[in-house]
Amino acid sequence: MAETLLSFGVEKLWDLLVRESDRFQGVKKQFNELRSDLNKLRCFLEDADAKKHQSAMVSNTVKEVKEIVYDTEDIIETFLRKKQLGRTRGMKKRIKEFACVLPDRRKIAIDMEGLSKRIAKVICDMQSLGVQQENVKKLVGHLVEVEDSSQVVSITGMGGIGKTTLARQVFNHETVKSHFAQLAWVCVSQQFTRKYVWQTILRKVGPEYIKLEMTEDELQEKLFRLLGTRKALIVLDDIWREEDWDMIEPIFPLGKGWKVLLTSRNEGVALRANPNGFIFKPDCLTPEESWTIFRRIVFPGENTTEYKVDEKMEELGKQMIKHCGGLPLALKVLGGLLVVHFTLDEWKRIYGNIKSHIVGGTSFNDKNMSSVYHILHLSFEELPIYLKHCFLYLAQFPEDFTIDLEKLSYYWAAEGMPRPRYYDGATIRKVGDGYIEELVKRNMVISERDARTRRFETCHLHDIVREVCLLKAEEENLIETENSKSPSKPRRLVVKGGDKTDMEGKLKNPKLRSLLFIEELGGYRGFEVWFTRLQLMRVLDLHGVEFGGELPSSIGLLIHLRYLSLYRAKASHLPSSMQNLKMLLYLNLCVQESCYIYIPNFLKEMLELKYLSLPLRMDDKVKLELGNLVNLEKLENFSTEHGGVGDLQFMTRLRALSIYIRGRLTMKTLSSSLSKLRDLENLTICYYPMYAPMSGIEGLVLDCDQLKHLNLRIYMPRLPDEQHFPWHLRNISLAECCLKEDPMPILEKLLQLNEVSLSHQSFCGKRMVCSDGGFPQLQKLDLCGLEEWEEWIVEEGSMPRLHKLTIRNDPKLKELPDGLKFITSLKEVHVILNNWDFKKKLSRGGEDYYKVQHIPLVRFL
Repeated sequence: MAETLLSFGVEKLWDLLVRESDRFQGVKKQFNELRSDLNKLRCFLEDADAKKHQSAMVSNTVKEVKEIVYDTEDIIETFLRKKQLGRTRGMKKRIKEFACVLPDRRKIAIDMEGLSKRIAKVICDMQSLGVQQENVKKLVGHLVEVEDSSQVVSITGMGGIGKTTLARQVFNHETVKSHFAQLAWVCVSQQFTRKYVWQTILRKVGPEYIKLEMTEDELQEKLFRLLGTRKALIVLDDIWREEDWDMIEPIFPLGKGWKVLLTSRNEGVALRANPNGFIFKPDCLTPEESWTIFRRIVFPGENTTEYKVDEKMEELGKQMIKHCGGLPLALKVLGGLLVVHFTLDEWKRIYGNIKSHIVGGTSFNDKNMSSVYHILHLSFEELPIYLKHCFLYLAQFPEDFTIDLEKLSYYWAAEGMPRPRYYDGATIRKVGDGYIEELVKRNMVISERDARTRRFETCHLHDIVREVCLLKAEEENLIETENSKSPSKPRRLVVKGGDKTDMEGKLKNPKLRSLLFIEELGGYRGFEVWFTRLQLMRVLDLHGVEFGGELPSSIGLLIHLRYLSLYRAKASHLPSSMQNLKMLLYLNLCVQESCYIYIPNFLKEMLELKYLSLPLRMDDKVKLELGNLVNLEKLENFSTEHGGVGDLQFMTRLRALSIYIRGRLTMKTLSSSLSKLRDLENLTICYYPMYAPMSGIEGLVLDCDQLKHLNLRIYMPRLPDEQHFPWHLRNISLAECCLKEDPMPILEKLLQLNEVSLSHQSFCGKRMVCSDGGFPQLQKLDLCGLEEWEEWIVEEGSMPRLHKLTIRNDPKLKELPDGLKFITSLKEVHVILNNWDFKKKLSRGGEDYYKVQHIPLVRFL
């Protein structure tokens, strides 16, 4: 649809250029070139319409073409308007204005040349895209075609050639999502365990079983039965050895509906998995393709009229990319290195270094791979000192581990990572976001912005980048790798769940600064001794550790601690000695929900705290004074049963707050404290007991200038009027509100909303109406667990930007609204209902199919 509308827009523009061609005297040459380029663009768009490509790259190209169309219209209409005004004015004014004609013509000539360059770039990108999409289409065909009996499809090739990127495009393809009922992605890596891989697959294929404790044999039996009855696609990314496939294979029954897409540097793995299966080998990029990718990174402003690419820098760039061996990863890293350097002299210096730098001690002899390591090493050396520290810190995490960026920001802060002066006064999370953004820009880490929060939420390292990171970190004695040739005392240790091998020996190292448990460890003894030994500790993450009763009092000896997490740990009592931990920046006390924990009133001593997450359940005797914590930036699970709501007004630096209201509290009192929090961006309010009326709900005033995300779990028959909500609210989530009146007439007037979630009895009425003109910015809508809801009306003109719709567990809903056919922006509809007739009517040939036939992905679960 997007391409069709664009073709129409370009066609209109073409007609305008043809019609007005005689009126462009003085800029005829540039005008004719622009008209010729626009004609080429018309041809490409006709082809795009025919092929109906669906991808993020297409979306980006579509956006650029839209901008070209708009800018061209602006330039032409402005020029014609000035000429028209000149004709209608008197002779004196026309003579006076003649002096301005030449500058105007020069400007429009420059503008037209800029547009021609932009069109040429779009056409080049679309040509490249066409080749890439053909590869994706070929792989998708082998996975979904019934006559293709190959149950294992493989992508093989050297590291950095784009195997994972290609597999991810296939995995996210609409045809694949529609064809398979379940999709699972597993990063296998070098040090994988079979149980981990099987558990990851079960989490996606049979999520209803994941909470059960299973042995390997039980896991194998369960998966074997599930994959025998379900149509599932399993992606096994980065399998290294042939015997690794042999370990994983027993869960796959012969001749059933499952398919596997695997990636490997080793073609032998693909042949072992299926000797007669389809094996795709991506080609290295040609010099022209390499230059296109490189240019897009290092000259991001070349599409603007004012931007001029230095010819000498362009020539130097073409020389440098020869050292990338046609590998996309090497090109991206080199581009990320050069994009932050702006002068020819800096480029010359880097070019000189490219030929001399090599990663010491590596055993990689392949010329292409050597190119990657040269460039990665050089990119590391060119990082500012603070980014070097941040990058090397990532070496301690396991291969393909997804790193939470909020926690990482606090790890970095706790370790005292140097901070440039321009970050002074910023929150810890904002500083962390800035570091990640710089590393992403340099293509040293992989991360994508979250659609809801518009910030980076997780990141990971490409496997080759991680190899260089490990090498440099080991040189600095920051970590110890399994293949380390010399015994050392690393300062950081990461423990995966269940991995207790040689842990005692490693924890005897008094120089240890950081200890992270990244998966639940279960019961383990000896912490009393560890805490006594490790008094230089800065970061301690005890995720999922079972202490049973009281946390050892020796933890109070760790006076240098800046980061402490007991998330999902099992403990019932915290020692008063924790009052000694006065340097803490981050404290997570959110232990397992089954634990009622006693906390002495020591938190008031921790004046440096920036992040505090309290337990969901605390002993009745717990009373906390938190008014001193004026530096807090995030406070989670604050309970009015155990702390005074008046303390909140002093926490003026808060960006995120979640409150659990227990007992009587007026909205006036709560609103008074919240009104002091001018920087608050994210707010959650829950009231218990859930279905008891709360006095004065109408008095809730959210006078927070920066509030963007709001989550309410409060019983209330109707929503407050729209003026009670901040006008710039982006996301709202309602649950267990039991609204009797339709909330849509109020919510649709919040013009900045881009995500709405109504879940679990948030609405107890029968009818909802979305009006014409309502929700102008809404992109995502979730309507789940609305047990009394029967009818939904969507008027034409409502939700014009809606991208994703989810309907789940709404048992009385009779049908999807007729008005969905007007929402041309819809890309995904997920319907999770135990209603066969519902699915039948919406399927191809059904009586309601016309409502969803324009939507690329409609899934029934």
